[in-house]
Amino acid sequence: MISNQQSGGGSRGRASNVGSILLTHQENECLFNCLGRKCLTLSSAVVQVFAAERGSYWTKKCCGVACLIKDNPQRSYFIRIYDIKDGRLLWEQEIYNNFIYNQSRSYFHTFIGDSSQIGLNFASEEEARRFRYAVTDIIGRRQRRSEKRRDPPPLNGMYLSLMLITLTTLRESKITHMLVIENATERYKITYF
Repeated sequence: MISNQQSGGGSRGRASNVGSILLTHQENECLFNCLGRKCLTLSSAVVQVFAAERGSYWTKKCCGVACLIKDNPQRSYFIRIYDIKDGRLLWEQEIYNNFIYNQSRSYFHTFIGDSSQIGLNFASEEEARRFRYAVTDIIGRRQRRSEKRRDPPPLNGMYLSLMLITLTTLRESKITHMLVIENATERYKITYF
């Protein structure tokens, strides 16, 4: 695996850019220079990018080096395609919530982009395998993190369950709200109009 230290300071646990196994050291250095400030490539691979609009055929959009980018300033992850000869970004797709990454073939992966279905045709099956592993790892981490956020916060080591109950009394046609707070040992009812 080709890698380059993102910044000086030795190997004190700092993350490294991961280059393409098909590129030379100089070509990988050119790629790393394209990434931008505080951006890190977690996986890189030589690809062709295809797009398919609704119900149409695949059409080739560009060729370049696909990078799974951790973009620290934007606090997000992207799949970005770079032209290392011209040193420019050709195409990008943010890894959005509920992003689904499919492996149609060992060398051809697909996902839904912002405006169409996208296909990545990899020049190397090994690079395709590594890229897929890196993308699915990021997706899995994000899903686990969002599941943790959905859990209710503990209060004094116990989870509280909250319920808002709306009661209608027919006789007075008033709407009564009751807030029920309960934990393992206690239950509180607060009624208000």
